[in-house]
Amino acid sequence: MAVTFPDEIHPKNKLRLRFDYWARPMQYLEYFNIVTTYPECKFLPLNLSFEIHQELEEFLTHRGILFKEIDVSHFHSQLSDEVYIVDTAKIYEVEESVSKYLLNYKYYSVNEVAEMLSFSRPTVYKWVNDQSLKAIRINGQLRIKHFDLIAFVNSDK
Repeated sequence: MAVTFPDEIHPKNKLRLRFDYWARPMQYLEYFNIVTTYPECKFLPLNLSFEIHQELEEFLTHRGILFKEIDVSHFHSQLSDEVYIVDTAKIYEVEESVSKYLLNYKYYSVNEVAEMLSFSRPTVYKWVNDQSLKAIRINGQLRIKHFDLIAFVNSDK
């Protein structure tokens, strides 16, 4: 019988969920298509593949998506059973931070910038020459960094 979860606890709601045993958080993440463990281990929001199940779990733990929690009782000074937490907000934080990291290394050609902004190539070259739009040369070709283009579009010039 397949495990199901109510839509109220969908990861898009960015909840912090507590589970009593280790398999349940993985079932939850699989149910809502965040991970797959068969036939291959993947973190679907970033399309990352892992060779073994343990590597996927380490990735989820390292990113703060999945972790263990132990409650220490102040009255009895004894440990409670381990509880496994899924912090669904972290799923989207990881996706966003990796996307921003990758955009930092995204470069556009003059033609691409001209097309995106609906201006001519000579106009883009003019902006580069008067240094209102930052550009670098890579193998003799002008390239505009993604964040420099965003800064240019958001500037008053």
